[in-house]
Amino acid sequence: MTRPKTSRFRHFLSRLRHMKGATGMTNRTVRLLSGEQYFSEKLSIFVNRNAESYELTEHHHDFLEFSCVAEGSGTHHAGGEANAVTPGDLFIIPMGVSHVFRPSSSAKNAPLIVYNCIVTMEAAHELLSGVPGGEELRQLLSMPGIFQAKDRSGEAHRLFSAMHREYAAERPGRQAALHAGLLQLFVFFSRLQQGADEGMDMPITNGMDEVMDWLRRHYADPFAVEELACRIGVGERQFQRLFAKHAGMNITQYVQRLRIEAACRLLLSTDRKVGDIAESVGYSHMPFFNSLFKKHIGLTPRAYRKSAVHR
Repeated sequence: MTRPKTSRFRHFLSRLRHMKGATGMTNRTVRLLSGEQYFSEKLSIFVNRNAESYELTEHHHDFLEFSCVAEGSGTHHAGGEANAVTPGDLFIIPMGVSHVFRPSSSAKNAPLIVYNCIVTMEAAHELLSGVPGGEELRQLLSMPGIFQAKDRSGEAHRLFSAMHREYAAERPGRQAALHAGLLQLFVFFSRLQQGADEGMDMPITNGMDEVMDWLRRHYADPFAVEELACRIGVGERQFQRLFAKHAGMNITQYVQRLRIEAACRLLLSTDRKVGDIAESVGYSHMPFFNSLFKKHIGLTPRAYRKSAVHR
């Protein structure tokens, strides 16, 4: 968890109290972080993207914390133990449990970047009480210790990143967006916890999320369905069936949609030639690209660009 900035931090330090670790170690100082320094009357959620350092000592807090290691490497210290962390490591730190992140190096070019999303217990209970199905997520509020998992699909990183942007931008609808994002975190971590409790290291559904994430990042590249099926350990026919169930369309349709969406963005944000855009999203045959684009959008690429100019 990061520290409040400048004057807020100095004020915060004056309020910190020392306490002995739960393990009885007399040479370990554990500090209390109070949510009063992070929350306001209108917003009981705080999100940051922090470069961890050695300035903050081991601490516990009076709020619930979700964390995602985004960049770099280091260690996570909790209860007198230290475990290595790398990008994709996820944590839920309950209220009252002590911990701290430390970078592997103090060099500025090798930071340990961690997203943190914290929420008051009252706000968390209120959120889960107000949505259908929220009761089954409540187990995350009563965990006795730290829960750790791995973000294999990249979905958690996207959720944390989106919440951080919402928190920092302070746009209209910010409070609603942050609560919606927090609910997504609860769902995501609850599924991870259920998988861990059932001894599933990487359920097929999570594997399919990883495949879809790979396709979103490499939509313009050629791929073999057989290789994607191997990623989740199933045969090609089973993969095709599972993909259609997971995505609501077959893999060809899914990739075509990704490519056409990318083409739309490029048509509106650049003045590149249509042929160049088609090539960049994975289509070298212009008649096919034009036909596919019109099928999805209802206009040819040139007509789509022209219509956007006159809106």
